[in-house]
Amino acid sequence: MSPRSKEQHDQVRRERIDQIRRAFSEVYLEKGVQGTDIGEVAKKAGVSRTLIYYYFKDKTELIQGMFQEYLEGAKSYVSGALITEEAPIVRLERYARFYLETAVTKPRRVVLYRNMLSDMPLVFGGQSEHYYHSFLDAIHGPLVRTMEEGIALGHLTEMEPMLLAQTFMGGVTGAMLELAKRKLTEEEGQLLVEQAVGVILRGIVKGSA
Repeated sequence: MSPRSKEQHDQVRRERIDQIRRAFSEVYLEKGVQGTDIGEVAKKAGVSRTLIYYYFKDKTELIQGMFQEYLEGAKSYVSGALITEEAPIVRLERYARFYLETAVTKPRRVVLYRNMLSDMPLVFGGQSEHYYHSFLDAIHGPLVRTMEEGIALGHLTEMEPMLLAQTFMGGVTGAMLELAKRKLTEEEGQLLVEQAVGVILRGIVKGSA
């Protein structure tokens, strides 16, 4: 058998990390930071402890690595959704809809991110402030710039851009957490998402009150 190419090796690595990530999220949500055990993560992932130790030297590196994986994924989504040439309101609607639909279809992910932000001091210790503010800057920066564009174009309510962004995010976060608590059918979830997105956007669109 010929040795794997670099592309094949990278593909296998991504698949293994994805298995570990999904298993980690389950264990972490059930047991918290202190209760997360490498052996249990390995069991849920269907891999050996040895394999996990191949990628992560110990529990601390595993948890920090998984936090970083999830947080980088969130930052990547925000950049892709908001840093485009589309009209600001189109970007903002897609952004709100994505998070609210995620709350309906993957409610545990909403809880996961909420818990991760709360647990940063436990996971990163003295570096937690750096990671927390780096994450917020990556999330809020594109959002504030989108608000600035919308205000300049006369599409959005004239307000200090950061405050408008926080007002928008407050609506998205509140609706997201509420939807995540409910057990909704696809039809029920879609109806509530449409209603919530409409209300959130009317709150920031100029002249829509």
